[in-house]
Amino acid sequence: MTLTPQRLQLHARAADYFARRREADWTGADERELDAWLAADPQHRSIFESLGRTVLDLQQLPRPALACDAAAAPQARASGPRAQTQAHLPAPARQRTRRGLMPALLSVALVTTLAVGGGWYAWDNHASHVIEMATGPGEVREAELPDGTRVTLNFSSRLQVRYYPRRRETVLDQGEAFFQVAADRSRPFTVDSGASQIRVVGTAFNVRAGPPALVVKVLEGKVELRPDRHAADGRRLLLGAGAGMSVDARDGSQHPLAAGADTVGDWRSGQMVFQQATLAEVAADLSRYLGQPVRVDGDARLAALSVSGVALTGKPEVFLRSLPHLLPVRVQAEAQGGWRISAH
Repeated sequence: MTLTPQRLQLHARAADYFARRREADWTGADERELDAWLAADPQHRSIFESLGRTVLDLQQLPRPALACDAAAAPQARASGPRAQTQAHLPAPARQRTRRGLMPALLSVALVTTLAVGGGWYAWDNHASHVIEMATGPGEVREAELPDGTRVTLNFSSRLQVRYYPRRRETVLDQGEAFFQVAADRSRPFTVDSGASQIRVVGTAFNVRAGPPALVVKVLEGKVELRPDRHAADGRRLLLGAGAGMSVDARDGSQHPLAAGADTVGDWRSGQMVFQQATLAEVAADLSRYLGQPVRVDGDARLAALSVSGVALTGKPEVFLRSLPHLLPVRVQAEAQGGWRISAH
């Protein structure tokens, strides 16, 4: 069990309840408060009961011999009847003595729990493999990770990789990447990008980290997409081979996409295959490869026009200039740099 700072607080609160419950001033209101806390989360009850078992185990351990015992023994023998009287204290006195041990036992129990949990936490959160990958304009880079997973980065992209004992985490800060993930059910593979997260065990898929949207397309296997991993509803979308999803970075809205086999990671072969893509999507793709903004100057209907064709990633300007042959648009270079697409 991962011992987070929040879980540490739960352990401390459980110990407080455990100690107070054994005091004479514990009331019915205190018991109801404890019951409410235990019922609020199964984790609360588990921690509380585990602490009780640890204290019970510690109570069964014999007290180790101390150096002062040897010095006290002659004095006890010399005391005679007085020593026997001390050994036969009335029950209330003995109970007070046992109660005095409780805080110490709780402290030992809590320290034992935190020491074991802390060691587990440190082990579970120690990355055995860390790598950062980045590409510049016009550069494609491929890498093989320790488990056999292969990652290909597109132009102007940045990826962070961290492998832990029970999980494989990557963060796509910008750009685009194609993943061929080695199957390992004991260590899920995740890709975080903005607020979204993709989670897989073994599959092949492509991720483009906007703007204006995160686009996921699956070539093989299945991926689980969380449009907003921080959302309270925890919504998850399951995408299979041939499926894709676009998540708008501005409002989180989702739009399903077709993901033909020749369009998933097509850029790896130096091509961009557009199949009924919107003009806005095409402009965003061309902008990345040109290294200059491509602006669609018009209303929503113009941006939604459908485009099909093949562009070369090494010569994106050729496809851009050919758009007037496919659509009723005009393409113009702007004086300040970049391109403008407007209605003809």
